[in-house]
Amino acid sequence: MATYISSAKKSTVGEFFEGLATFWRRRWLLKYFIQRQVTRNYKRSYLGISWILLSPFIWVLFLALIFSEAVGIRDRLVPIPGQDDLNFGLYLYCGLLPFLAFSEAMNKGMNAVRSSAGLVQKVIFPMEILPFTNTIASMIDKFFGVGALLIVAVLFGRDLHWTALALPFIVVLQVVFILGLSYLMAVLGTYLPDLGEVMRPVIRGTFFLTPIIWTPDRLPESIRWVVDYNPLAYLVIAYREAVLFGNLPGTLSTVYFTLFSVALFIAGFALFNRLKGGFADRL
Repeated sequence: MATYISSAKKSTVGEFFEGLATFWRRRWLLKYFIQRQVTRNYKRSYLGISWILLSPFIWVLFLALIFSEAVGIRDRLVPIPGQDDLNFGLYLYCGLLPFLAFSEAMNKGMNAVRSSAGLVQKVIFPMEILPFTNTIASMIDKFFGVGALLIVAVLFGRDLHWTALALPFIVVLQVVFILGLSYLMAVLGTYLPDLGEVMRPVIRGTFFLTPIIWTPDRLPESIRWVVDYNPLAYLVIAYREAVLFGNLPGTLSTVYFTLFSVALFIAGFALFNRLKGGFADRL
């Protein structure tokens, strides 16, 4: 606890930049935690880390096969405007990728501090890296999911568009957005132990309020705000436009999402650094 006595006297801005500097000073620790997070689920399997690509590949291939014309489900689904030949499994998986990253950020973020109580309470540990490593490890997993999506799209005769080159930029914006969520949820999850019970139905509700299994054009103008003010909807649409439709994300919506993501990260990270001194007492 004594470690944080002097930091309580610092300004919020000072704490913010000191927290950012921690990432550089403890980069070796960041690398270790990210590697541990990425490989932990595959340690006991025969194929090991290969499953990081095989698992999403099998999933997206399964979806594409289920919603193929051969099975006949495709004709019973809501049509995708101007994309009559688009496999709905690819459309669905493309929307699931950003949603799963969002869902993991919410769930892991809430438990980021509590799941490492031993480190937080017993040693001098840079707590800033906990939400950060969770986010980066999750995004690495989703990166391979994008690779699997592109492979299966080619297998099903879908042309790859040059706009797929915009994906790294979209992913960077997504990382900033997810980091902001993770730090905010880490604070709330530490101070509100029952938050998980509240957030589970919220996350499920967000799935249905985001155009993942439905198309945005189906919404009446009176409730168009469900898409316009939903940051997750921007990511879902941006992924689909870049990968499946050959279009770049809208300029204005990209500017809004960028500003929102940066603001969310600054607010979440600043709040985390301001309150981290009291985390040990809440565990």
